[in-house]
Amino acid sequence: MTNSFAQPPAGSGRSLTYVEMLSDTALKDEEREALVAETLMAYMSTLLARRGEGATAQLLLQVDRWSLEWDERGDEKDLTLQVDPANVSQFTEEVLQKLRHLCQEISGRLSLGVNWVEVKETLPVVGPGWREMVQRELSGERPSNQARRLQPSPRRWLEDNLAFTNGGEQLVYKLLKHRQEKVLPREETIAIFPLPNGRIAGRTWEPDFLVAYKGRVGILEIDGPHHNARRALDVTREHLMHDSGIAYIDRVPVEALENRAEIERVIDRFLRRLAEPR
Repeated sequence: MTNSFAQPPAGSGRSLTYVEMLSDTALKDEEREALVAETLMAYMSTLLARRGEGATAQLLLQVDRWSLEWDERGDEKDLTLQVDPANVSQFTEEVLQKLRHLCQEISGRLSLGVNWVEVKETLPVVGPGWREMVQRELSGERPSNQARRLQPSPRRWLEDNLAFTNGGEQLVYKLLKHRQEKVLPREETIAIFPLPNGRIAGRTWEPDFLVAYKGRVGILEIDGPHHNARRALDVTREHLMHDSGIAYIDRVPVEALENRAEIERVIDRFLRRLAEPR
């Protein structure tokens, strides 16, 4: 295999690189394909970060699974990325073209034979209770934290031993924590509860962030791409939350996740209004 990427010198105790692992002639076909997909993901993510394409690199961290799959004509295998439905809209045609060009560059230099990238929705984890799951989805409810922890998928977004469902949630948490530890005085700081599972009248519910500040509790949500279609449900739920004692509710538009300054403006507004007396 021809390799035009620089490799670290050999030495005792050094971990093998992907290129070295791919040169193993004992690999079975399915093992090699899985390794090729992993190799492409690793190189694409690293090069994007090094080239200043942080937003696109962050998108690749939201990919749940990756594999090689035959294209529609059955001529060659493409790199297929499986993404949570809530994040699929972020993989625009512009992003896909960027990933395809990068995939072709890496594949050509490493002789991997993969020249196309496709994105698919990740299939949900379902079982005999699928009817109840569908009903919860239709009513706007998401699975609880407990259910998420039992799913057999890797935890890609961890911070302070707290699990998040995507990189956007983790980023919002980091910015809230920065204010908690670095900005606000210790005697007037905030408490942050990401993805707490709870119940309001008539339904169980899992808000993105519950925040306590100056004796008041607020909810900070991240709007997904389907938010507008559920606006009527959101309004009803917000009324129930206010009636149950939640002082203030605000939302981070999903588009703002690409702009740290915009997220910070939303967070600062949220904390300012949460601190206001009734």
